[in-house]
Amino acid sequence: MFNQIRKVLKYCPCFLSLGALILLGSPAYASTKIFNVRHWTAPDHTRIVLDVEGEPDYLVNEKENRLILSFKNSSFSESMPGEMQINKPGIHKIIFRRAVPDVTEAEFMLNKHKKVNVFKLKEFEGKPNRVVIDIIIEEVYPDIKTIPGAYKEIIIVVDPGHGGEDPGAIGKNGTYEKDIVLSISREIRDYINQMPGYKAVLTREGDYYVSFNKRLQKARNLNAGLFLSVHADAARNHNAKGSSVYALSTGGASSEAAKLLAKNENLSDIFGGVDDHESLSESNPIIMNMFQTNTINLSKIYAEVLIKHLKGVNCVKYEIVQEAPFRVLKLPDIPAVLIETAFISNRQEEMLLRKKTFQQTLASAVSASIKEYFTNNRPETGDKISTELYEVKKGDTLFSIARSFNTDIGFLLNLNNLKREDTIFIGQKVIVPALKEPPFEKQKTQCKIYTVKKGDTLFSIAKKNSITLEYLLKINNMQATDTLRYGQQIKIP
Repeated sequence: MFNQIRKVLKYCPCFLSLGALILLGSPAYASTKIFNVRHWTAPDHTRIVLDVEGEPDYLVNEKENRLILSFKNSSFSESMPGEMQINKPGIHKIIFRRAVPDVTEAEFMLNKHKKVNVFKLKEFEGKPNRVVIDIIIEEVYPDIKTIPGAYKEIIIVVDPGHGGEDPGAIGKNGTYEKDIVLSISREIRDYINQMPGYKAVLTREGDYYVSFNKRLQKARNLNAGLFLSVHADAARNHNAKGSSVYALSTGGASSEAAKLLAKNENLSDIFGGVDDHESLSESNPIIMNMFQTNTINLSKIYAEVLIKHLKGVNCVKYEIVQEAPFRVLKLPDIPAVLIETAFISNRQEEMLLRKKTFQQTLASAVSASIKEYFTNNRPETGDKISTELYEVKKGDTLFSIARSFNTDIGFLLNLNNLKREDTIFIGQKVIVPALKEPPFEKQKTQCKIYTVKKGDTLFSIAKKNSITLEYLLKINNMQATDTLRYGQQIKIP
């Protein structure tokens, strides 16, 4: 056979070059193949995703209301249509065609939009190579300061995890975590909005992905009083069950399970598809020091309250707050927790998560925990309230002062005509509600003295002694921002 081929080539020297040209120009030998297209719509953009076999190499040509991607040495799979009607904000149609033998084109017929971002994502854990086209419609996260009087309400940001390209965990019956947590988050929002003086806002309203950076920025722009990220747990052990609550840890995790959970959750930006420039960078040491003091402690105080209320809804996997370095909780000045509502990998709890009654009961418990945390006792309009002046001390924050006088931050701000971003200083006089009972630290409590050891934190001491962090702070007349010193002596009940 080989000798026959040599004879042919001897008498037809052009055969090799012609054959080579045929092979190179044939779509069957293209180095990349576009085999699927999907789209998602968010309030501020429409996203088109092209799935590609191989490493995509393309040129971008943008004209008025037209965007053309030219893929080199490429082909379309047989299942790809010639054109696709989208009819979503910013785009109405995509046309797929072959320009020359080794170049394919995707032409996007655009309408009213601000800009277009095009970037590619490498294959990762089951996800193929992707080319992402984000058609930006508008910015939808205004600063709350532009809304007159909005600071009078306590803003709770409820964050349904995952979304869009990132389904999260998937139950045995095909339940997607992204769908369940969105439904639960909507219920939580509705319950919170029924409470006077509170306003709940979701980080996503539908099935689309929002980057960590945008989720956190929304909470900052709204001057949120609390950030609650909602998820559904999963484990290889399908018997694992129960709810749990996590707060941020700047170091290690409280357990191997917490470490693994944080690792998986922190990959959402990769699954969801986020351009490199939008990825959240690690916090600097000054910001991390803020985490280690006030905000993390406040997050754990709320987490303890939330766990107490969750016990009336479902069994809890952990009786105490868990800690892990979740990227979605890295807010330097807003208490933030992550709630794992139940195990979607457990068949019984998967069915429970799908029930509207369970979602509503869970939402009711969450709203009750928020009300307790902020000690909601603001008076009705027209009622009189006794007040007194309080002199600001070292380590005080508006939040800690509000907590000390059994009121919420929104009422304290209104009482003093202040805003959340205002700075208080030592010696400043602020108006506070008069306490009907003597301060907690003046009440009789039997205590022992504990000497602080290396590595101790207020939270670890509270946990070792089976008391809440809030209780430990009260009996020692301390603030969450206070720093422990090696050898310091504190009271333990």
